[in-house]
Amino acid sequence: MKIFTTAQMQALDKETVSNQYISSFKLMERATTKVFERLQTRHKLYQTSFVIFCGIGNNGGDGLTLARLLKEGGAMVKVFLVQTKKYSPDNAQNQDLLEDRDINVEKFTTKSKLKVKKDDVIVDALFGIGLHDPLEEEWRPIFDFLNETPCLERISIDIPSGLLADVSTPKDAIVFKADIVYTFQLPKTALLLSDAKDYVKELEILDIGSDIECIENTKSDSYYVEQEKVKGLVKSGTKFSSKDDFGRVLLIGGSKGMIGAMTLAAKSAMYTGSGVVTAYVPNCGYTIMQTVVPEVMCATGDNENHITTYPSLEHYNAVGIGCGIGLHKETATALITFLKENKDKKLVIDADALNIISEHKCLDKVPAESILTPHEKELKRLIGEWDNDFDKISKVKALAKKHNIVFVLKGAHTITIAPDETVYFNSSGNWGMATAGAGDTLTGMITSLVGQGYTSKEAAIIGVYLHGLAGDCAIETIHPHSLIASDISKHISTAYNRLVD
Repeated sequence: MKIFTTAQMQALDKETVSNQYISSFKLMERATTKVFERLQTRHKLYQTSFVIFCGIGNNGGDGLTLARLLKEGGAMVKVFLVQTKKYSPDNAQNQDLLEDRDINVEKFTTKSKLKVKKDDVIVDALFGIGLHDPLEEEWRPIFDFLNETPCLERISIDIPSGLLADVSTPKDAIVFKADIVYTFQLPKTALLLSDAKDYVKELEILDIGSDIECIENTKSDSYYVEQEKVKGLVKSGTKFSSKDDFGRVLLIGGSKGMIGAMTLAAKSAMYTGSGVVTAYVPNCGYTIMQTVVPEVMCATGDNENHITTYPSLEHYNAVGIGCGIGLHKETATALITFLKENKDKKLVIDADALNIISEHKCLDKVPAESILTPHEKELKRLIGEWDNDFDKISKVKALAKKHNIVFVLKGAHTITIAPDETVYFNSSGNWGMATAGAGDTLTGMITSLVGQGYTSKEAAIIGVYLHGLAGDCAIETIHPHSLIASDISKHISTAYNRLVD
C-alpha cells in the first residue's frame, strides 16, 4: 500500500469525485460511514454518548456527518462546532442536515468553557491533513481540556488535530491525543512514526473506495507493508526440492553468557525454512547449541569465551553476524579483518557487530547489499543524533544509497530502507514483542530468507512482516506481557499458514 503526501491525497479525492461521478459531499459521507461502521463494532451505540468537536473545514464536515449517522444509529450525540463566519461548502451543508434532525450543535471559541462527562467518547474532527503549521497557542487550553479530561475514549478522524502529516511536528506543539485514529484509504507518514506515539495509540486504515487507477499512477517512494504485498513475494518448494534448494546459512556470534542469542537466531532460521543452518560460536557455546537446537550444525573458534577468528564463507548462501557476539577487543579486531576479506559476501549484521562497526567507523567496509538491523540506540551510534523521525529517515536513506545496503530500523512500525531510497513501514506486530531476544529472532529469519534466494530488500520486507505476524499469532494464546522471543519462533509456521492461505 502506497503512502501519499497531503497534496497527493487531495488530488486523489478530486480524481475520485471526477472519475466516479460523485460529489465531494457524497465522498465525505462514504468515508464517514466507514468510521460509523467501525464505531458500531467498537461500542454499543444505544448505550454510548459521543461528543464530537468539529472544525470549519472538511475534517469538521466529517465530524458533522458522523454525528448524523450516530444519532440515526441510536447513540446520544452532542456537537461542538468552531465558531466562524465561513465554513467549507460540505461542512455548511452538513450543518443544515443536523438542524433537520434536531441534533444539538453548540458553537465555541478558544475561550469557551467546554463540558464532557467521564462516560463520553470524544471525537476529534477539528483539523485534518491540510494543516501545514503548528496550531496557534490560543488553542492550548482547549486541547489541554480534550486531552486531560476523564472520558471513555478519544477518537480522531483521519489524523489527530495538530499533527502535521508530511513534516515533523514540534515536540511542544498542540496535538490531540487519540486512543484510535481512523484514517482514510492510505496511511499518512506521521501516523507511523515513533514521534507520534503519544497521539496515535491505535491506527486503522479505512478503505473508502478511492480511485484505484489514480492510486496506481501516482508515484510514491514510501509504502505500508500489508499481507497481500508479502504474500506475493513468498516462494514455495516442490515435491522434488532438497535442503540445498532452501539455502545453507551461517550464523556467527555468541560469547560467554550470551549464547542464548545464537540459539534464538538459529531456531528462527530453521523455522523460517533454511535447508541447513550452521552456528559458529566460541567453545563455551558448543554444548549449549548442540543441546538446545539439535537440528543446527555447530562449529567453534579457537577461544573459549568469545569470537576471535572467523570461518570460510565459501559454502554458505547467507551469513548473519552479531547476535550475542560481545565487544571484546579481539572480537572487534577480527570482525574488521573479516569485513575487509569478505567484500563480495552480503551479510545480515545485528547487535554488537553493529556497535563494533560504529566504534571503529568502518561502515564503508560493509559489503554491498548487506542488511543492517539496528534498534534506536544502535542506529544513533551508527549515524549520530537526529532532529526528528523525518530527519532520521532522510539520513538513513542517504547512507543506504551511498553504501548500497539495506537498513531495518526496528520499532513499532519497523522501517526497511533500501538503496533505491524506497521506504517500507511494517504493519504487523504488537507491543508484547518488545522483549529481549526478539531482535535475534528477526536476524535469524532475515538471514534464512537471504539464503533462500530472496534479494536483500525482499528478505528484509518479508522477514520483518513474518516476524511481526508470528508475534501476532502468538498473542492469540499468550498474553503480550508473557510473550518471549522463543514464542515468536514457535509461531513462524502459523504465520506462514496465515500468509499463504
